[in-house]
Amino acid sequence: MRREDLERDGFVVVENVLEPAQVERLVAAVERVRRAESPNGDAFHRLAFLGLDDAFLDLVDHPAVLPLVCAVLGWNIYVYHCHLDVHPPLSAGAEPQWRWHQDGGRQNVELPSPRPRLSLKVAWFLTDVPTADHGALRLVPGSHTRDVLPRDREPDDAVPLLVRAGTAVVLDRRLWHARGDNRSDATRRVLFYAYTHRWIRPRDELGIDEERVAALDPVRRQLLGWGTGAIGHWIPTDEDVPLRDAIENRACASTSSATWRASPGS
Repeated sequence: MRREDLERDGFVVVENVLEPAQVERLVAAVERVRRAESPNGDAFHRLAFLGLDDAFLDLVDHPAVLPLVCAVLGWNIYVYHCHLDVHPPLSAGAEPQWRWHQDGGRQNVELPSPRPRLSLKVAWFLTDVPTADHGALRLVPGSHTRDVLPRDREPDDAVPLLVRAGTAVVLDRRLWHARGDNRSDATRRVLFYAYTHRWIRPRDELGIDEERVAALDPVRRQLLGWGTGAIGHWIPTDEDVPLRDAIENRACASTSSATWRASPGS
């Protein structure tokens, strides 16, 4: 059913994915990065954050969303782009901005219409977004089938995404979306992980050294972009894509994160 919802609406909300303790761990990791790189407390947008804390790696192969991602994109996938966003309340009098966009950059200019999906993004909300004024992500349901959005006005059919901390949202990259202004008294924290086919070039340099990647389980290595060589992204060997074995032999619908881990000695 979730795949049908994604195909129809361009997004799926998966509630109650993270336990409060997991959210706390991730928030602490976000704040460590923020204090180190943006100590002034301003809004913070950090690309390629996955290697900055082990807590972030735990979401790469999370069993609550990876089955849906691989059901849509297949097993020859990886995280090609990610960003960490922290948005404190706006100062009084801040001017609203036009932020409506589709993900993908030049894909939306150089590919003919209708444009293909090519990637999915998962947004992990670490703080409650109970109202539109809490910086809610605004979406136009079903707009992943539209290549153009009029820029002369805010979309009439846009809706704010109101979620609780611990929620994951899976988005078709073509869905028209925008971050709303945070006019509440709470800081909004969200992590974004974007998955695509391994033959598409990475958008971010993750900066995770080879020794650290080599120590990870095989599925997680694949999802962080590892491969036996360039041709392995186009014509993968079994070593390139352990996710295929995980899907076929351990069932995507398992509720255990161990589903994506290779057995000892593999």
